Amino acid sequence: MTDPNPSGSVPKKRVFIHRQAREMAKNVLDMCIEERQNKHLIFNLNNAFDRASRYTGLSKRTLAAIQNEAKKGPLCTPSKKKRPCNKKNNLNVDDFDRNVIRRIIEEFYLTKKIFPTCIELLAAIREKIEFPWRATSLRKLLKEMGYKWHKRRILVERPAVACARSNYLRKIRQYRQDNRNIFFLDETWIDKNLTFKKCWRNEMIDTVLTDTSSTYRLILVHAGTRGGFINGAKLLFKAGTTLGDYQGQMNSIHFEKWATEILIPNLPQNSVIVMDNTPYYIVQENRVPTLSSTKTIMLEWLTKNNVETSLTMSKDQLFRLVQLHKPTEKSFKIDEFIRSHGHVVVTLPPYMCNLNPIELAWAKVKRIVKNHNVTSNLSLSRLKEVTELALTQVTEEDWCAFNDHIIILEENYWQRDGLLEDTIDLFVTKVSDCEDSDTKSNMSESDDN
Repeated sequence: MTDPNPSGSVPKKRVFIHRQAREMAKNVLDMCIEERQNKHLIFNLNNAFDRASRYTGLSKRTLAAIQNEAKKGPLCTPSKKKRPCNKKNNLNVDDFDRNVIRRIIEEFYLTKKIFPTCIELLAAIREKIEFPWRATSLRKLLKEMGYKWHKRRILVERPAVACARSNYLRKIRQYRQDNRNIFFLDETWIDKNLTFKKCWRNEMIDTVLTDTSSTYRLILVHAGTRGGFINGAKLLFKAGTTLGDYQGQMNSIHFEKWATEILIPNLPQNSVIVMDNTPYYIVQENRVPTLSSTKTIMLEWLTKNNVETSLTMSKDQLFRLVQLHKPTEKSFKIDEFIRSHGHVVVTLPPYMCNLNPIELAWAKVKRIVKNHNVTSNLSLSRLKEVTELALTQVTEEDWCAFNDHIIILEENYWQRDGLLEDTIDLFVTKVSDCEDSDTKSNMSESDDN
């Protein structure tokens, strides 16, 4: 039998050259042929990157990256794993920009007298603020802001959101007419590395400061009224301690302790307290079991509410009793506690923190801290001192201006909401009439056929 490889050498493995490598090989060969015909080098020998770039067709930046990679080890094909998500893909729109978007929507209805498509709204938003996201993200944001598309065409606020704002405006207007003492409370952070951003505007405040995630920050809880911050109602502590934390560490237990020991003793009788719907504010009292609750929880709730039950009853029977005896309105623990001391609690409507004047007070406090923070690296003790100083510099005149600004906003919302209701109802009626006429015409055509 004849030896297929008489020399005894190992046959070479066939190499498959991909398209990009073939193109580079052709570029190199063409350049070599051109230099042979011209009998001189096109580039000087010292210009290594220029020569390699011209020969291969790759940029000098790419060649430099390949050179650096070769120094670390053998070259390999780049990974085809999905690239890390770009920050622009994270939909993070602050409250200021959300209210700009809200005003743009109102402008479409009240000024332009048209209902916007998502694309039209996106174009209008990008004219006013930086909005790098696309229409899909805008739809998601609008849903988070309490909007929905009626009949997939008309953008409207969810009825519950509009109703909550209407109820709040009606209540707060009545309390103002009755000359009740109205106190607004909230919490914020004071960071050692403050940077300017945006906030609710008036003649005195045009910017606010943004979180820079420094090594430590202070949490500030306070309450104020037209006459200024309440004396003795301040709570200031370092985030990460056992007391709690803003947006995470501050919880219902710590908030109730602050309200019990600090806030309530410093309030005049028969006050009105305005707060937002932060989760630890709205811990439910006598929480009603749901269908997914255990049988034991249902029995405990029914017994607590003096409803006769039996251990032999099925879960379905117990749930029917729960539905029959549940209160018409939800009751919240902190609300009941404050009411027990002779005060009234009013909750800000969803997505409406711009109706809280203390937000403007926070903006001034942070501006003062920034002005004292030249190196952007205050020590913790110095940061506390500067924050204490900033709080004293928010004067009664400032609070009067903040409250006047909020009253104007409340009146504007009151008027615009009424106009919006009529305008949107008109659009909904027109769309419904068009759909009905189209349906009738289609039915008549089918009957003719």
